[in-house]
Amino acid sequence: MDYDRERPYSVLTRDEVSEKMKKQINDISEIFLVSKSDATVLLMSLRWDSLRVSERLSENKEKSLTVSGLKPVVIDTNLDSCSEISFETDAYEFEDDDAAADDDNNDDGDLISTPFCSHKFGTTYWTEYLEKHFYSVETVQTAISCPDENCRSAVGPDTIEKLTLSDQEMYERYVLRSYIEGNKVLMIKECPATDCNYVIEFHQENHDDGDDYSLNVVCLCGHIFCWRCKLESHRPVTCNNASDWLCRDKKNLSDESFSLPSININTKIMTCPHCLCPVESTITPQFLTCICRLSFCSKCLRSKEDHKYGSCVESDVGVSCEERWGVCQNLLEQAKSDLEAFEESNIKNQSNLKEQDIMIIRQGLMLIVQCRRVLKWCCVYDYFHTEYENSKKEYLRYLQENATVALQNYSNTLQEQKDVFLTTTTYKECSFFRHTIPRATSNIGNYFYDFIKTLQDGLVDVKVMSYNGGAGPFWYCDRCTYGNTWLATECEMCCDDTASLVEELSDFSLNKAS
Repeated sequence: MDYDRERPYSVLTRDEVSEKMKKQINDISEIFLVSKSDATVLLMSLRWDSLRVSERLSENKEKSLTVSGLKPVVIDTNLDSCSEISFETDAYEFEDDDAAADDDNNDDGDLISTPFCSHKFGTTYWTEYLEKHFYSVETVQTAISCPDENCRSAVGPDTIEKLTLSDQEMYERYVLRSYIEGNKVLMIKECPATDCNYVIEFHQENHDDGDDYSLNVVCLCGHIFCWRCKLESHRPVTCNNASDWLCRDKKNLSDESFSLPSININTKIMTCPHCLCPVESTITPQFLTCICRLSFCSKCLRSKEDHKYGSCVESDVGVSCEERWGVCQNLLEQAKSDLEAFEESNIKNQSNLKEQDIMIIRQGLMLIVQCRRVLKWCCVYDYFHTEYENSKKEYLRYLQENATVALQNYSNTLQEQKDVFLTTTTYKECSFFRHTIPRATSNIGNYFYDFIKTLQDGLVDVKVMSYNGGAGPFWYCDRCTYGNTWLATECEMCCDDTASLVEELSDFSLNKAS
């Protein structure tokens, strides 16, 4: 489902991002003849916008440096000496007594100040100040200033290099974080996966702000996420709906059924509790077998194996939104495990497979993971769909079940053909595998591409009629046009057992007459 088009983003390591940042600093330093430390402070202050930095330095270099705190503070010598505040006694209070004692024991040679002011502090105080106000803060500040609250002198690399090695490393990480999170020009984001150190740079010329579904980014760590909201890939659901779903109150979830109504009086459709595929039967036996090879009870939905223990209690065969989400999540995790197991087997056991054959199997397993993720988020699409658009809901469930069946058939085919290929030696069977699987992979990818597009377009194939045209005493069902009071959450006519029976008898009579 990654289509043949140039990706509008690049996946970079932190070292590569650091090199880009250092090059930007060096360019400003060399062009305007300022130190690298000053160039770093200027770029951080203006959120790494080299154009704005260049304009300000070109217009008035001295003023720009002064405003940024990169010029020495002028002290008024006319001030009465008795009004001056002594550093050791009154000027700076320490929250930690140990830190205060440590700094009191330092002589003037161990106290550190910026090159632009005379406010001196001990290394312990510097460490605590930087940690509390900058390094541990969620929002990255544009630049660091002198600890004295009345001083605007900037703290740059030339000051940090006088501190401990640990402080220097933390400062480097802080500057890099500022470059990634506070960059106004480049569109850079860290991969949200746990323990991933890759950074994504988006090419702004290809960015479309009007796309409600944003872009799916595939990191080199294997994680797929939405560029806009940094949640996992959630097509065909918008970012707002995905966020609302993940933050929802589970107690308020509706328990509406996802199973399709019967096709006719002799046909019944059950929903497989393992893969959610529809299982159709004209005469419902006690046990049904799905295409995923699971045999389950038509009454209690338990597997044939689990059915040996305990009594069979008939239950509602409808699958709630939360239950469907959970099943799809389990299937997604299983697909990921299959992909990881295949990759590990290739590393541990050096097989005779050609790189071409490994790529065919890998692409197939990766496609299954992506399709399982789409089916999972389709549950959310259904959950947020217009409440009374029953015709669209039924069409959506029809598309979901078709997509689920198509994916399960493809998964079975891939597994069977892979097992045959790994044990075969004939040229004919190898050729059959290399021809059949890529074609099936392409077909299922195109199928899900059209499926996603249909949902994102709003299921326009179904024309939902509106009968009320505004506020009124009734809302009208788009299926049977019956007028319901606003207290009714479901159409009274469609849900009425008597009306349903009359409809079935009417259809039966018409079929008999024809």
